[in-house]
Amino acid sequence: MTADEFRAKRRQKFLPEIYFSLNINFLAMLTNASLAGIKETGVISAGGPNGQRSIFQDKLNLLKLHYTAGWPIDQLTPLYADAIKALGEWHAAYQIYIKVLAEESGDDLRDDGTPLDFENLLDYQLTLDVVSLGVLLGDGDALRQCALWLRQERGTDLLFESLLAPTVPDPRDNTDFYHLVPYDPLIDAFYTVETPKEASAKVKEYLESWYKSFEGAPWHNGHLHAVEGEYMPYYGYWSFEAAAVCVINGIDDSTFRDHLLYPKDLADWARANHSLANLKPGASKAKGVVSHSARVPGGESCPRTGWWLTPAKVGSRRYFKVGEIMPVIDGSSYGSTFWQWDVDQSSPKL
Repeated sequence: MTADEFRAKRRQKFLPEIYFSLNINFLAMLTNASLAGIKETGVISAGGPNGQRSIFQDKLNLLKLHYTAGWPIDQLTPLYADAIKALGEWHAAYQIYIKVLAEESGDDLRDDGTPLDFENLLDYQLTLDVVSLGVLLGDGDALRQCALWLRQERGTDLLFESLLAPTVPDPRDNTDFYHLVPYDPLIDAFYTVETPKEASAKVKEYLESWYKSFEGAPWHNGHLHAVEGEYMPYYGYWSFEAAAVCVINGIDDSTFRDHLLYPKDLADWARANHSLANLKPGASKAKGVVSHSARVPGGESCPRTGWWLTPAKVGSRRYFKVGEIMPVIDGSSYGSTFWQWDVDQSSPKL
């Protein structure tokens, strides 16, 4: 791909092709360093499961980076599955950490807790990112797992519950929320407005204040702080929750869909691929499809005949039959090979 082709393909103007490649390698290095630290200190260190948190953030940033670079949406689903897996490992390590603290202190500590602190704005936005992406990609199984991990926070936040409502069997009705800024206009868009036009105006208002509200966040203005020849601390600035709210509530995004921070391609894909219907409990089983969050390691047999792909290799989409061994991609900067069921099961166009 030429530099001109990359510029035409990317979804935000701040990402040069060289830093797309460098950032992939940088994130892989960070993940490997965290894995080495976990191996050295055990599942948890004295300060808690920080390595697992870092891996989760690295995997989520890798997904954002590929979306920003213009990758097709269906090729993001394996990256989302990786992020969900890392989130689960972080929560598992946190449970071990809490158990150790309880034994050392003699206190009764909650065993249903989450390391994601909703009172912390950055943790809360991290939660919205992963849940909103699940909505847009139509991965109800992953979202129900998230709801289980985050069960301590169920019923405490209006926006969080509204994103989970289409996929959980027990939606909660509450009016409380943690952060007035910047989320108030987005909540108004589905909770207080009286007309569709007002709803669209509220989402637009939200997008226009979103970036400034995160001033001081580690990723803010990351595109201005590239380390030449090494990495750029920028993976994309996206309000995935704005798109998820629009898809769930049928809000017309025509007046703001070209806003820099609005992931319109994800919103369009979600509508075209009926993500909302796929979120319902039992939807994937009823259709006889493999969940987006299902992964098959390279070297193992294919569980279902159809088209599969792996983020370990560009252009990897391939047709496998049940029982066929799915190959390992050697020398990939991505790391281990995991094959992901392609939501688009149509044959390639000639």
